[in-house]
Amino acid sequence: MNDIQPQQPQQIPHLQMEEVHLQDYLNVIYRRRKTFLLAFLAVFLGVAFYTFTMKPVYQASATLHVKDEKAKSELLDALALGGANPVDAELEILKSRTNAEKVVEQLHLDWRLLDRPEDVTFRMLEFVSSAEGPLYTVELTGNGGYRVRDADGALLGDGRSGQLFRGRGITLLLTDLKGKRGDSLKLRKLSFNGTVNGLRNNIKAAEVGKKTNIISVSYMDTDPRLARDVVNTLVRVYLDQSVGFKTEEANRTVSFVEEQLDGLRGALDSSERNLQAYKTSAGVVQLDSAAQEVINQLSETEKARTDAGLRRKKTEFALASLNDALRRGAVYMPAVTMADPVISGMASRLAELEVQRQGLLTEATENHPAVKTVKGQIDELQRKIKATYENELRTLAKQEADIGVQLDRYEGMLKALPEAERDLAKLTRVTKVNADIYTFLLQKHEEARIARASTISNIAVVDPAIIPDEPVKPQKKKNLLLGLLVGCMLGVGLAFFQEYLDDTIKDVEGAKKELRWPLLAVIPCIEGGQEQERERRVSLITHVEPKSQVSEAFRALRTGLHFSSISKKKQVLLITSTFPGEGKSTVSANLACILAQTGARVVVVDCDLRRSTLHEKFGLDKEPGLTNHLAGDNTLEEAVRQTPIPNLYFIASGATPPNPAELLGSREMADLVARLRERYDTILIDAPPVLAVTDAPLLTALADVAMVLVEASRVPVKAARQMRETLESVGAPIAGIILNDKTGKGRERYGYGYYGSRYGYYGYGYYGYGYHTDPPKDAPTSFVGRLLGRFKKS
Repeated sequence: MNDIQPQQPQQIPHLQMEEVHLQDYLNVIYRRRKTFLLAFLAVFLGVAFYTFTMKPVYQASATLHVKDEKAKSELLDALALGGANPVDAELEILKSRTNAEKVVEQLHLDWRLLDRPEDVTFRMLEFVSSAEGPLYTVELTGNGGYRVRDADGALLGDGRSGQLFRGRGITLLLTDLKGKRGDSLKLRKLSFNGTVNGLRNNIKAAEVGKKTNIISVSYMDTDPRLARDVVNTLVRVYLDQSVGFKTEEANRTVSFVEEQLDGLRGALDSSERNLQAYKTSAGVVQLDSAAQEVINQLSETEKARTDAGLRRKKTEFALASLNDALRRGAVYMPAVTMADPVISGMASRLAELEVQRQGLLTEATENHPAVKTVKGQIDELQRKIKATYENELRTLAKQEADIGVQLDRYEGMLKALPEAERDLAKLTRVTKVNADIYTFLLQKHEEARIARASTISNIAVVDPAIIPDEPVKPQKKKNLLLGLLVGCMLGVGLAFFQEYLDDTIKDVEGAKKELRWPLLAVIPCIEGGQEQERERRVSLITHVEPKSQVSEAFRALRTGLHFSSISKKKQVLLITSTFPGEGKSTVSANLACILAQTGARVVVVDCDLRRSTLHEKFGLDKEPGLTNHLAGDNTLEEAVRQTPIPNLYFIASGATPPNPAELLGSREMADLVARLRERYDTILIDAPPVLAVTDAPLLTALADVAMVLVEASRVPVKAARQMRETLESVGAPIAGIILNDKTGKGRERYGYGYYGSRYGYYGYGYYGYGYHTDPPKDAPTSFVGRLLGRFKKS
């Protein structure tokens, strides 16, 4: 008994990293050209449609300069807010909701004009509606008249150009209305808050450069005039607001003085009339020197009390502004309410600290230790200023109380005068006090008014907005270029993604890598015009067109089979596949024809008992056949039939049995193959697919050589691996792989020089030209040339 040798483990060849060439990427794109073209055209045509149908958008812009205020006049320091706002703060103020609301109100942006005839022009000065979103129709009646209807067509009333129209739920003022009688236009009232939010989102404001204090303000709209008006109106509102912030305390002071003057003016007139009437009736025209001195002192004291009261009001205004700034978390730049060096020094120091803080914020955040330190110093100074204001109020209150005591003393001195002189003194005192106080208030009013008028904004308009000549959108060349690039990128990406998802065996390298068997031949796609013509040519193309390039592919298969194992007998050949429909029967018929053309006696046995089609290719009947002979219903001579091809014989599958596997694995089947070996040079078995049924593994025990047919771009890698494992488990004598490009999907993969039906030939470079024709002069010799040729063809 021979010793059983331990089976050596199968050596798996070392898989090296495959080298990728540019041609491989181009092949992927060409194979997935439909996906690439669809994605590219979808993006590019979409971008082109959007670009050429988009309404032109215009952009108007203005340039502002935020000036640093280094010094102010003494009066301005006394009555106006000091210090310049940083650029970041100015940008936020510029884009504030308050400014946007004023722009919407002044330009009436919260309404939309629909369906206006070209010859109708007008100016909208006011449009107020009690509801949001209503539609109104304005019909011209001629001579500047118009009629207003609501969305339901109900008449709301008649109006005229330049006159305010009031109807049910609507107030309208149109001027410069021109158009033909019968023309109409539609007006829709929009949401005010929505319009304001949209305006704020579309306004762009930013500093030009770094630390330049130059602000650029821009707005885009389909109407170039409206874009200009929005920017200029916003700048004007912003400047008015900036001046208003700076003159806040001066405005309060002026208002307070004006209120005092209004009340004092009437009292002064009345006192003067009363004094003149008393002098006329009593005959006394003047007081003695002592009484006159008391009245003069009393008048000065009254004026001092008025001055103290005015200074108290100024301090209260300043304290209110400080408390408001602290409540908002803003930095308060104090106004000097009097010639107080302490307040002036703290104001200067506060301005320096704010400049320092803004400088740090350009490179750090609010949480930086240095910024926090400076912010702490600013907060401490503001608290000191607040304490100074509060102390000033207490001092002024005490001063007013002391002045009241002095006035009481002077009042007692007046009461000590004689009765006639005392009445004259009272009238004289009232008149003189009112006159002196009125003069004093006039002086203070003029000072405050001058201070308010002299206050200028630290914002200067460098370039106002003008009507733009060219639209900024759409940028046609840029959009089309981006559409081209993005379309190509998306097309390539989808093509490679689709390639990644496709896990089928697509080419020779993939087949050899996954199955680890040698390649016997590549059968190219067989093209034809009509379906019937193609079917006829495909079935027996080696017989119909023996000089075609596809026939040469089968001759190459015969040669590869011959040299697959020279020392091994190759009388019984078996062809199988992974799945049904991969072209196994077609390859079997054509290979048998090629073998018969050598003069050898060849018999083809159709062992695909479940889905037999081989008899159709030879034009023979299905019965009698293999199953009939194995069942003993006929003899071998009756089962074997001559085909129209010389030296080629055929055994059909016969009637479909209930137990195909038992028949093919029976002793009768083995005896049949043994008898065929004695009568024929080559026996070609067309076996069923491996994964579909178990028939093929059983038949491999009867074959000398087995060949596996793999259809390109159909068989998944996992299925191919399972097929390989199944055949290896039964020890099938696999000679190699036949790659069948049945659908033509792999024609650019295999490197067999397929150029297509444009030149009327198939196949293997110029190898086949010696058989029947020369290559055309314009035949492309490179992959790129073939690729361009196919695009030209399509």
